[in-house]
Amino acid sequence: MGAHSDVGGEGNATMGIAKPGDNDDDLPDWLTAAEVGMWRAFRNGSVYDLSSGDTVVDDPHGGHLWGPERTVRARMVCWLLLDGPPALAGRVSSLKLTGVRISGSLDLAGGSVTPYVELRDCRFEQEVLLPEARFKTVRLVNCSVPRLEAARVHTEGDLHLPRCRFLGGARLTDAQIGTDLLLNQAVVHRDRRGKSLIGDGMTVGQDLQAEMLVSYGELSLRGAKVGVSLSLRGSRLVNPYGPQALNAPQLTVGRTLYLTPTGHVYPVQTSELPPARGTQVQRFECQGGIRLDDGRFGDAVDFEQARLILHDDQEVSLRRVQTPELRFTVERPERGTIVLSGMRVGNLVDRSASWPGPGQVLIDGFVYDNLMPVGSFPLEERLAWLADATSEYSSQPYEQLAATYRRTGDDHAASRVRRAQRRRLRADLPWPRRAWHALRDVPGISVTLWAIIVIALLVVAWLSTRAVLQDISNSAELGPSDAPPVVVAIVSVITASGVLIGGILNGLAKFVRARGQNASDIVQARGQADADLIRAQAEMRRAEADILRAHAGLPPAEPLPPDPSITPGTDRIAPPARSGDEDGAALSPP
Repeated sequence: MGAHSDVGGEGNATMGIAKPGDNDDDLPDWLTAAEVGMWRAFRNGSVYDLSSGDTVVDDPHGGHLWGPERTVRARMVCWLLLDGPPALAGRVSSLKLTGVRISGSLDLAGGSVTPYVELRDCRFEQEVLLPEARFKTVRLVNCSVPRLEAARVHTEGDLHLPRCRFLGGARLTDAQIGTDLLLNQAVVHRDRRGKSLIGDGMTVGQDLQAEMLVSYGELSLRGAKVGVSLSLRGSRLVNPYGPQALNAPQLTVGRTLYLTPTGHVYPVQTSELPPARGTQVQRFECQGGIRLDDGRFGDAVDFEQARLILHDDQEVSLRRVQTPELRFTVERPERGTIVLSGMRVGNLVDRSASWPGPGQVLIDGFVYDNLMPVGSFPLEERLAWLADATSEYSSQPYEQLAATYRRTGDDHAASRVRRAQRRRLRADLPWPRRAWHALRDVPGISVTLWAIIVIALLVVAWLSTRAVLQDISNSAELGPSDAPPVVVAIVSVITASGVLIGGILNGLAKFVRARGQNASDIVQARGQADADLIRAQAEMRRAEADILRAHAGLPPAEPLPPDPSITPGTDRIAPPARSGDEDGAALSPP
């Protein structure tokens, strides 16, 4: 086993320049052999590789022991990063370690690190302490770390932690990441408080990528801000110790939160050269609650094909979240509750098979502009979803759904939603009122009801008139006592006629609305009916006048000539002709 690095004074020999500190005379005599190689590689800016070449032995997460030949002290690493020797001429000092065991606690708390830091396949013996430290760029790739303490850490560039394993959790509270934070394929175990990764108040300048992350405990991102996208594609969050596996209220993401599948490539044993590769799709899975209350997302919250495994008292809470699009096409959860109360979205992209059963969805105050279902989602199932999501009657969900259909021009569906709302409203009424409302809501039934009432009134009027006429025929002349029955008969006939006309017009208006006519057609129909009623009343007054003239021995009145201001077949009024201009020609000057 030996160190593989590009170290020494090769650069000086090439350039022919000698400077103080460019030779090994500056080496401290208390460095171990492994540390001497690290010191030289640091000055040269090269990779210091102590791996053996055996993938099983070199696995930092495996059980093979790494001896002193592969071990450097953590305080020597801190010395190089905080106050290390100058770089060789023409080189940039940097710490690049591969396959190295770091003994002791790496403590850089409050320090300012200028060199570039990249550690691959390394094994830390104790926790890494980076609170309030400042870096350019830090990369820990596939390293075994007992615990990472990096509260308020600041990086001008990236913080990469892919494929790392944090056995006691990681703390990044109020961290300031200049560009990207990478946690792809990392494994984070819980700490003593049941937290796995704590990123409360963290700010990431661009992307936070945690694809295929495995978290055992609560992943906390309360009040975190991500400039572009937050990706948890293919991740697995497991927290049997508390209510939430993902606790991220007031999370702000510039674009999209991805809780979706991802594909990863794996080798396939074939006879081909080079070996073939296959792609396996891994879905996002969450065993525990999700809390995203009061979050703000610039593009979307995407739950495509997510698997949610909840207990009865756990929730996927999206209370008061605001986003242009919610994509909820998850595998239907058998238990738990989906809470959308107070959420505001532009497009609701969902699937009928994704929503759980009655009492497992809460949507009171849920506002959306458009429905974009994936696959078949007929109105009957949408109404059933609405009923399942409102354990107690609330008018807002029904009015929201009706308004959405009305915006798309589907007034027939909006009317059906309104009828379903009325049925839900009268569910707790006494049975006589329920029967009356049910009969009234059926299209065309109201006309029948009015007809029955009018017929009954006409029967009463006819019986009263018949009794009066019989009394008149039995007496030679009428007396003062005969006046009340006559007045009652006349009033009954007039009342029945008025009720008949009003009932027919009211029934026709309801029938037109039930058939899905738009508002302008309804207004026009009502206006035409009012005009017909006015004309009918005028004809009735003219007939009464003719009757009075006939009793007085006068001839009937002459019919009125047609109004020349009304154009036949139209509702427009023609302008009056000027005096002396009967043919519409212009008058000649006098």
